[in-house]
Formats: sequence, C-alpha cells, structure tokens
Amino acid sequence: MTDFIYSKYRLTNATDSTLLNLINEGSDTALTELYDRYWEAIYIYVVKVLSDEQEASDIVQETFIAIWQKRGDLANIQSLKSYLFSIARYKSLRSISLQLSQEKYKTSFLQYFKDYDHSPELDLIGSEMETFIESHIQRLPERMREVFLLSRKEQLSYAEIAERLNISDKTVKKQIHNALKYLRFKLDEQHMWTTILLCTISKM
Repeated sequence: MTDFIYSKYRLTNATDSTLLNLINEGSDTALTELYDRYWEAIYIYVVKVLSDEQEASDIVQETFIAIWQKRGDLANIQSLKSYLFSIARYKSLRSISLQLSQEKYKTSFLQYFKDYDHSPELDLIGSEMETFIESHIQRLPERMREVFLLSRKEQLSYAEIAERLNISDKTVKKQIHNALKYLRFKLDEQHMWTTILLCTISKM
C-alpha cells in the first residue's frame, strides 16, 4: 500500500527522513530511491579506502541490505546519510581486518582512519576485531585453518598452497572462501552494530 501511494516519481524529491520512515514501514521503492541517491558516493569512498573495485561493489550491496534488514528499527536515526556511511565504514574495516596481504592491510588501515580523529574507542574496536579474528581462525576445521593461514600468514598463492598440500587450486579457493564467510559472519554477530554506532557518533 505504501509503495502504491509513494510512486518512484514522487520519491525522487522526498527527503531522507521521508525515505527513512517509508523504509521503516517496509517500502522497497523507498529503498531503491535511497540506493540510487547514495550508492555512487559510498562506492567512491570504499574504493578509496580498499583500492578494490569488486570488494567495494560488494560492500555497497551489503550496506543497503543491512538497512533493509533493520527496517522497523530505524526510528532513532537522525541522519540517514551518516548511518549509511557508518555501515559502509564498518564493512570496510571488516574487509581490512580480513585481508590476506599484511602490507595491503596496513595501507588500507591507515587510509581508513584518515577520516577520523584517532578516538580510543575506534582504535580499541580495531584491535578487538583483530584479536577476535585470530581466536576464530583457531576454531576453523583443521584443513580450512591450514589453508587460510598459509595464505594469510605466509602469503602463499592458491597455486603454491595447492602444491604444498597436494590439493587442487579449486579446493584452496573454496576453503579460503568458506573461512572468510565464517569470519565475516562471526564479526558481524559480535561487532557490527556497536561499531556502526561509534562511527556515526564520531562523525557528528
């Protein structure tokens, strides 16, 4: 009913507050308008931080999915734009924390914090996320953990890991994919909304 009343044409000129209210009521048309309004700015920001266009595209999608999943619980948000960027910043920090290249990790981490004063809260979360990841790597199945650590710690390529462990490149890729999927899920479960809140506050 909401989408029938508020056509795409009318939503083009709607305020962010109006879009927020409509999304809270379950309007996917309002979500589409929000996406059209902000996806490019979010993408440019994430590419700048991560220097990875594919990862940036994925984070853009995840950012708007996160907003949709929180519909009905968005009433206290004061700035929808700030909230969107805070989600993207969390997703970027998560991506940085899980990067297999330690050199790329350091570069991206420094770029990430260029947007902020180095608040003790955000520094602490970055440290806690790294510790959290390390502890959950140890909970991975033995072969998955072995493959993941050879990539993350020894910086071996898929082909080099496959040769060392006498398994296929495809198996290596699948094991790393599954490890990252598990670690992303556990990070989101533990840290996502607290980090988003702090990111939002730090930009106010």
